Amino acid sequence: MILDHNTMELTKEKMVLPLIFLLAFIFRLIYIFRVPFFSSDESYFNLRHSEFITNLFLPIINDPLSYGGNIITNVHVFHYFLAIWDLFLPQWFVYKILPALLASSIVIMVYILTKEITKNESASLFAAFLSAFIPIYIENTLNQISTTSLVIPIFLILVYSLIKIRKRKELFLIFSLILILLEPLNLLMFFTFFIFIILMIAESKEIRRDEKEAIGFHLMLFILVNLILFKNLYLNKGFAAVWQNVPLELYGNIFQNFNLFYTITLIGVIPLILGLLGFILYPMRDRHMILLGGILMADFTLLLLKLIPFKQGVLLLAVVFCITSAITMSRIIEYLDLTKIARFRRIIVTILVIFTAISLIYPSTIVAREVINDGVHAEEVEALTWIKDNTPMDSTIAGNVHEGNMIVYIAGRANIIDTQFINAEDRLFDVQTIFTTQSLVKATRALNKFSADYIYFSKKTQEMYGVEELAYTKDESCFENVFENEEATVYKLVC
Repeated sequence: MILDHNTMELTKEKMVLPLIFLLAFIFRLIYIFRVPFFSSDESYFNLRHSEFITNLFLPIINDPLSYGGNIITNVHVFHYFLAIWDLFLPQWFVYKILPALLASSIVIMVYILTKEITKNESASLFAAFLSAFIPIYIENTLNQISTTSLVIPIFLILVYSLIKIRKRKELFLIFSLILILLEPLNLLMFFTFFIFIILMIAESKEIRRDEKEAIGFHLMLFILVNLILFKNLYLNKGFAAVWQNVPLELYGNIFQNFNLFYTITLIGVIPLILGLLGFILYPMRDRHMILLGGILMADFTLLLLKLIPFKQGVLLLAVVFCITSAITMSRIIEYLDLTKIARFRRIIVTILVIFTAISLIYPSTIVAREVINDGVHAEEVEALTWIKDNTPMDSTIAGNVHEGNMIVYIAGRANIIDTQFINAEDRLFDVQTIFTTQSLVKATRALNKFSADYIYFSKKTQEMYGVEELAYTKDESCFENVFENEEATVYKLVC
């Protein structure tokens, strides 16, 4: 029996798309089970709060261990999501496998959204493949418990449901609420809809009633959620609340200036080139392209104004370019069908796909190795576990800002600083003094200021501050070396 064209397309979709998803998922599995730990300090923050909800069904509002006492400004939607799964499934699945599945689901959402725009099966599968190996996406989600693995797929669902708003109103409403609660201070969708309206008016395109209602609902919900949850924060911090009270010393690292060459390495050369060509080849008057253009312009605006973390902004650029790459691919296929080499189309497209795969999988592999190798080491866990087993419960540990959540979760002790900046005082200068000064007086003054009993001095801290040792700890009348291994040393303040 001869299969018709639609049946062949359906078969391709049923076979190739799951294969791409499986490839993306297996790629992650290869790395996440190389180590029993997680590769970011943020993961331990999310793990601790999720486990707390699992045990007591209530979130931590006032955390006695963060900064020695800190109000946690978090809606905890992500933590409740994980906690619900944690009630029924083993932890290794919930905190290792589930984030990998969520991150890999970008493949499915990019495919669905791209197919709606291009109506081209092969091009949409190509875009799905590109999205599976975005270097910056691997860096931010591999072996990590991160909201990014959930936010990006939901963001794409929201874009798709707006395009199909007449049939997907309920979907839009539900995921608008989820996205806003996941990241209440994220301005991307707000700016996207605002720019979308401006572009539609500029192109003399009618904004349909359903679109007006959907966008209006999202914008009002965004404002209401922020006013209800963060009213006091805005009153106290003003517009600086958008920067989440990040200390000035760290601001430049998180909200970086836009750098073209660094951006190319994070996105990948092929998605960037094909994505830009997609914007050129597709008519900008098309409402789908206006929406994608709105996302791109909103993201660029937030990056330039430093209202979005640099890597998060670049990640959104990469996702948009993966989608518009499908437009370029569909045009290439259409062009080949019109030429004398049409019979070689399959070979040409296959070569292009293979070349693209090599150009993406290779840098993604390098990034994945770096994430695992630069993540948490067994020796670090050993040092923090020693602190847990050998220090008083009310001890306070001095560590660098990017190890604070690990100290709280693994050691079970209060830190003097972590990345929960919103309601916390700026202690970064004092922490820098602890790890860079050679003066015993300055070091003990800073430690006593926060009632710190121990110093957790890791190799990561050495690299962060460019130091090899803490000179003042040689004074045995004030400091005692109580633990040491290849990755960390623990000093006890005795004076």
